Amino acid sequence: MKGKDTADTAFMCGPNMILRRTAVLEAGGMCETSIAEDFLTSRLIHEKKWKSVYVDEVLAEGLAPEDFLSYYKQQFRWARGSLEVIFKYNPLFRRGLTFSQRLQYISSAGFYLSGLIVLLNATLPLIYFFAGIEPLAIGTMSLALIFLPYMFVVLYTIQVTSNYSYTFRALSFSLSSFPIHCKAVWQILTGKKSGFVVTSKKKVSGNFGYLVTPHLVYIGLVVFGVLVGFLREGLTSAMVANIAWAVIYIAIFVPFISAAFEKTSNEQSEKDEIAITPVENGVRG
Repeated sequence: MKGKDTADTAFMCGPNMILRRTAVLEAGGMCETSIAEDFLTSRLIHEKKWKSVYVDEVLAEGLAPEDFLSYYKQQFRWARGSLEVIFKYNPLFRRGLTFSQRLQYISSAGFYLSGLIVLLNATLPLIYFFAGIEPLAIGTMSLALIFLPYMFVVLYTIQVTSNYSYTFRALSFSLSSFPIHCKAVWQILTGKKSGFVVTSKKKVSGNFGYLVTPHLVYIGLVVFGVLVGFLREGLTSAMVANIAWAVIYIAIFVPFISAAFEKTSNEQSEKDEIAITPVENGVRG
């Protein structure tokens, strides 16, 4: 958000904000046509030439999802609502925004298209295992010389911009959310409507393994595909490279899968509810 503030594109993200009433009224009030109403309303306010400021201080605290199901629903709502900004309210074709504001809004909303890229990259080894087709005709060392520096720059940039607080678990949840992002894209393209689901303010008990079915299917296909590929050509350099690529994705998916199978008992949920009772009248996200 610091970076977006320099481009006058700091947007509303949850309840912890102060709005000038005149600015909201000029934008037509809080948007009620999108499930990402804060994000879209911010853009409408910026179109009216109002400025936004990000205050780099902790002045209020909110709650994050405490269970996998709540996290899944929240991420889908964000993805579905943000993608509407691209497909229905594309800032590139709206008046009132500066060029940098257009790019910032497209960049923020476009993040949820990354699920398609993750799906494509994870599928490449499977194509080789089962069909023997090489999506990339490049030597292992040449690929490493190109890919490794690129990954280093990307990860270093993420660490710097997150004040060195970015963890492997955060990376896992970001990339492993690709089924959520793909589902959101599909609903946008097919015109399927989606209602606003409020994120639960307490833990929801249960086992949510069914939400990671795509990841478990992927692991099963990799295991079976390695067997098929090995019987076809043995342990060639191409097989080693594709196995390594698939293993990287499996390693990334593991924390996400583990979170889905974490059980929350009713007793634990009641304890957590009691623990947050003192801030019942406070600000929550």
